[in-house]
Amino acid sequence: MKLMFLGTAAAEGIPALWCECEYCVKAAKIGGKEIRHRTGYWLDDDTVIDFGPDFYSQSLTYGIDLRQMKRVLFTHAHEDHMSPLEFGNRRNGFSQVGKKIDVISSGISFKHMLQANGIEFADLKINPIVAPCGQWVVSGDVEVMGIPADHAPGLVPLIFLIRRKGKTLLLAHDTGMLSESAWEMLKNIELSAVVLESTGSLRYPEMENNHLGINGTVRFRDRLKELGCVADGTVVYVTHFSHNGHAMHDELCAEFSKHGIEVAYDGLVIEF
Repeated sequence: MKLMFLGTAAAEGIPALWCECEYCVKAAKIGGKEIRHRTGYWLDDDTVIDFGPDFYSQSLTYGIDLRQMKRVLFTHAHEDHMSPLEFGNRRNGFSQVGKKIDVISSGISFKHMLQANGIEFADLKINPIVAPCGQWVVSGDVEVMGIPADHAPGLVPLIFLIRRKGKTLLLAHDTGMLSESAWEMLKNIELSAVVLESTGSLRYPEMENNHLGINGTVRFRDRLKELGCVADGTVVYVTHFSHNGHAMHDELCAEFSKHGIEVAYDGLVIEF
């Protein structure tokens, strides 16, 4: 698999919109890896995970050919991860779209998309696939399992297992520590790559509810090891940072490297 990090920030972005804090001022001045758009991913040149408010500019920046896109996965319906109105442009009269795409998420996320656009999925040229927690669903040669996240009560938020051609990826942003029933769904699934989050990062290291701080991120990774999911060959990255975490990129790298975890940045591509 090949995974591009289209964005690595929490809802505010970095530098955060409107913010005058020292970390946002520094990020704007330094640029480069300090500039973080809202979290999203481009997988194997045909799959988007989380189509948020920055996706249009991300697609232009990184040369993403949306004509090749076959599926979109939504973790949850918060606006920094799901921009439903963008899908309204798939209807006749707005764009010339010749094929349907699969969209995989919880039923609640689909409800939000329909309410935002006021038309049916057939008009949007979308094939909706509800991901029941703990069960694999199929889209072409890709298998996806949604696992309940600790985040956004009432929105049925998910983290995702994605399996393709003998490789398995876990994407686990926008979550705190999982419930025991969710951990059980992961037990003994051998992971090729793991992407975790650290919204609280260095300022709130013990954060474990709704989001994770650095120590929470490490404990999440360690629990995966205990469950037989993470081995020596498994690559582990961290993403979804907030300016409220009070850490620059080099500071994050220095701390996470102590635990064998790599820090993602916008535009990073990994293959596994």
